[in-house]
Amino acid sequence: MPWQALPASVASWLRPEIPRVAAEMIDTIRSEVPAYNRPLEGAFGVGLRLGVEQALRQFVELIDNPDSPQDHNAKIYRRLGRGEWYEGRSLDALQAAYRVGARVAWRQYANVARRAGFSADVTGILAEAVFTHINDMAAESVKGYADAQASAATTWQRSRERLLAQLMSAAPVSWTTVEDLARHAKWPLPGTAACVAIDEAPGELPTLPNTILASMDDSEPYLLVPEPDSHRHETTLRRVLRERIAVVGLTVPIADVRYSLLWARQTLQLVHHGAIPRKPLIYCSEHLSDLLLLNDERLAQQVSDRTMQAFQDMTPMQRERLESTLLAWLTSTGRSAPEVAALLGIHPQTVRYRMHQLTELFGERLNDPDFRFETEAALRARALLNGTR
Repeated sequence: MPWQALPASVASWLRPEIPRVAAEMIDTIRSEVPAYNRPLEGAFGVGLRLGVEQALRQFVELIDNPDSPQDHNAKIYRRLGRGEWYEGRSLDALQAAYRVGARVAWRQYANVARRAGFSADVTGILAEAVFTHINDMAAESVKGYADAQASAATTWQRSRERLLAQLMSAAPVSWTTVEDLARHAKWPLPGTAACVAIDEAPGELPTLPNTILASMDDSEPYLLVPEPDSHRHETTLRRVLRERIAVVGLTVPIADVRYSLLWARQTLQLVHHGAIPRKPLIYCSEHLSDLLLLNDERLAQQVSDRTMQAFQDMTPMQRERLESTLLAWLTSTGRSAPEVAALLGIHPQTVRYRMHQLTELFGERLNDPDFRFETEAALRARALLNGTR
């Protein structure tokens, strides 16, 4: 360090100047740095005076005794950096104050050097020492600022994690607790929200908007998106998830958002089983009937087997043809042979022949609304179940 090369006698010349240099430094900083141009009252005034005076005393001490412990001084400069963070300012103002302070200090010390008759070498070393010391102080303040940032980010993230856990809890939740956590997490509670179940742990995602809560450490990662029914949110999700398979759950009141995640994950299971085609972004709302039919796969199988007993003596090809014809007839608007034929891509006469066979199998039950509903559900479930195997 350059102060190690200075004669100890330099300290005796600089020490008496500390009060005057400190006063000029404070006045100049307040004049030239807008963030500090305010009355020297309260914690602000104490902090500014302490920082300036301690910096000047430390500099003289380093010349007088270069090996003296400096941990206490480093803590002061770090505290200044933390203070800037808590005041909501960037480091620009403090860095500017350091530059102003260095300029004032060197101007005054140069005058002392002339009066004392320091050699050119000593004066040059003194200049280097002044600016090196200021740089060291600034570096400690940057550390303090970064520490405050990291601490605040950790606290904020923990609040968001606890908030998400509360919203997803199946146990009774105190809404007052939820509101308190949301306030600490700086997350305005929305009226509605939806969860997005992600197919696999996505690793590092692009930066998420602060409005979206995320659980990425789970083996079943997911996002919570407030007020999701907008094109803007879809664009955000596609950008964040890229080509990953994900299911957007139903939009529900925020108090019921755990159900959105439940349905999104059930829909994702249907994707895994092949019952729903894979694509990057899937909406649960577009597959409600599939979800409803296969919510209990064993029951769906029972309904299918019970309703389809009439086909049990047929060959697989015969059964497939009649089942597809019956489902097309049940889902068509007018249930006419030409309409069903168009849906299946076959001749209307073929449809009439098959419908004759179906009438022999089911008779008047084809006119029963309850039977038609149960049969359509059974045929849809059968198609879905076949897709999951």
